[in-house]
Amino acid sequence: MPLYERALLALYSLITAALALVLLGVSAGWRTPLAWYESALTTLEYRVAGGVIAAVILVLSLRFLLGSLQRKAPKVEQALIRRGEAGDVTISLAALESLVVRAARQVKGIKEVKPRLKILPEGIMITLEVQVLPDQHLPGVAQSLQEGVRNYIAEVTGLEGPEVRILINGVWQEPVRRVE
Repeated sequence: MPLYERALLALYSLITAALALVLLGVSAGWRTPLAWYESALTTLEYRVAGGVIAAVILVLSLRFLLGSLQRKAPKVEQALIRRGEAGDVTISLAALESLVVRAARQVKGIKEVKPRLKILPEGIMITLEVQVLPDQHLPGVAQSLQEGVRNYIAEVTGLEGPEVRILINGVWQEPVRRVE
């Protein structure tokens, strides 16, 4: 939601809350707002101001009602694979993510992998949060993972030189088994 819409929604919420508080007060026996309202109806300037305020509240209400009823299709992020005479060939980040997981699981020593992909002006950035098996040489596993994912993505999709970042999030520990 854009900033101006959030500001309008905040303003609308404040106006609605103030009107609700006044209505609660009148319901509890507070007569001052009723006296103000009656005196405002006798003066033309106050009636015009009241009409403008009511029109603004009505327009905001209709705007937010119509906005809440509209269904927007989720934006599918995609990367350009090839641009040709017949048109563009793109791949969605979800499809690319599944290819990344497939490539990462082929590397020895990886237990779990969680990919995050980002499209940058200079290409794709792949961040892999991994959990490795115990007793692994971590720099070697990380280098194999980077090279394996990068080569697999380049081979399958044609995307050249994606940046692959590795975050080793943990070392997998086998659960202790209890013998009774």
